Amino acid sequence: MSSAFSAAAAVVHGLRSVISAIVVLLFCVMMGAVLVQVGGRYIFNYSIAMATELATFSQIWLVLLGSGVAMARNQHVAIDFLPAMLPLPLARVAMVLIAAVTIAFLAVLAWGSLPLLRLGTMQTSSAMHLPMWVMYSCLPAGAFYIALELMVSVCNRWEDPFPNAEDTEAEVA
Repeated sequence: MSSAFSAAAAVVHGLRSVISAIVVLLFCVMMGAVLVQVGGRYIFNYSIAMATELATFSQIWLVLLGSGVAMARNQHVAIDFLPAMLPLPLARVAMVLIAAVTIAFLAVLAWGSLPLLRLGTMQTSSAMHLPMWVMYSCLPAGAFYIALELMVSVCNRWEDPFPNAEDTEAEVA
């Protein structure tokens, strides 16, 4: 069991590294595209539609994958004042219930994106002529990655589901 857990942890760590690198790359692409668009528009008085579309698509993928990265780092905003006051068994129950509701929402998001993916097989983007299913696939991919990181977070926080703000600040320092 321990070797299976450590193998799964290694896979998640590797995936986390790849996704983090992709997020950084998407941010760089988005910023480059915005700079090209601004330069084209204000220096050459010419709008570059492909740059606008590339920046938009990069930002959408960045948000959905970046949410998973934020989940991995426990950086999402949460109001946990009341659950933090619960005894450990009830705090665990609260953490699992919160995770279950979140995963249910992510499942609805992924399931609801399937018709969009089917529609995207027949569409292309206006400027880059990219198949739109590539863009629409960010919804199930992002939902899956956020759910994966949420489950890992629940396992990691099992002994202290809702750490005090002082504990968190001490970890950061």
